[in-house]
Amino acid sequence: MKPIIICTFYRAPHDSQGTQIEELDLSLSKLGNKINTHNVIITGDFNLPNINWENHHVTPNSGYSTVAANKLLSLVEEHGLIQHVNEPTRKQGNANNILDLVFTNRPGLIKKLNVVDGIADHNTIIIDVNISPKRKHRPKRKMFIRNKADHLNIQKSLDDFTHEYFSLNQNMTVMTNGNVSKKSSTL
Repeated sequence: MKPIIICTFYRAPHDSQGTQIEELDLSLSKLGNKINTHNVIITGDFNLPNINWENHHVTPNSGYSTVAANKLLSLVEEHGLIQHVNEPTRKQGNANNILDLVFTNRPGLIKKLNVVDGIADHNTIIIDVNISPKRKHRPKRKMFIRNKADHLNIQKSLDDFTHEYFSLNQNMTVMTNGNVSKKSSTL
């Protein structure tokens, strides 16, 4: 599985020059090649209802910033992003707007997307992501079954070691005695 980068973003409605979009672009640029080698998901409230996401077109004279909208469309194209939300996320009066967006850098990354009633003035977007963790297989380890051990042979080996250690190694250094212990512990 590829690593995943998840970003959230909020663009304040008063950012008519698209400064916050430029900051997002800078952040994505800092990812460098990771945007091509990692799974990337960007979600957030972009507050740009004047973008038609079916044809990637900005509606002029809508009362919303065309500068910020065009900067977002350029960012999407430059970084190879796909926008997945295609139903309104905010309903106010007669206006049904797609303000909350989900972008990915891979078409199949979003398995399922639902827009459901939220607890505030925006609906909630729930996504099911098409990823699964890479399982690490534990290396096999040797397990000793105690009741099948040769207890007589183990006792004899321990007795022999004890005799050798205490009688033959009385004048040896601590380091040498440690080495003898290591050799004997591999019964």
